[in-house]
Amino acid sequence: MKDIVNGLLKKYGTNDPFELCTYLDIQIIKEDLGRQIYGYLQRIDDFIIVHINNSIPYPLQRYCCAHELGHALLQPDLSIGFFIENPLLVKNKAEIEADRFAAELLIDVKDIDKHFFESMSVSQMSSYFEVPDELIEYKFNIK
Repeated sequence: MKDIVNGLLKKYGTNDPFELCTYLDIQIIKEDLGRQIYGYLQRIDDFIIVHINNSIPYPLQRYCCAHELGHALLQPDLSIGFFIENPLLVKNKAEIEADRFAAELLIDVKDIDKHFFESMSVSQMSSYFEVPDELIEYKFNIK
C-alpha cells in the first residue's frame, strides 16, 4: 500500500486525490447522492468514474475521492455492481483496504515532528488532518 502511494507521490508530485484522478484519467462526477451515500466507483470496461456526493463538506469529498481511488487502483475487478450483487462477501476487506489507501495518501506526516502527536487524541488528529477517525487509527496502527 505504502509503495503504491509513494509511487503516485513521486510520479505526480501530489497527494490530492482529485488531481491524481485527473492524471490517471479517472472521471469524477459530483452529484447529489442523498444523505446516506458519500460516493461510489463505477467501471465500464476500461473507463472509471468516481461519483462523489456534492452535498457533503469538502474534507469528506476529498476522503471519499481518495477511498474510491483506492478501490480503482487496488481492486481492479470491483465496482458498485459487484457490491450490489455481493453485499456481504468482500465488502469489509475491500472497504478496509480502500480506507488504508486513503489514510496513506491523505495523512502526510513526513514534515511533522513525531512528538507533535503524542498528546493528541484520535479525534484531535482527525480534525488536524481533516479525515475520519478511522483513517487516523489505520495510519498510526491504533486499532
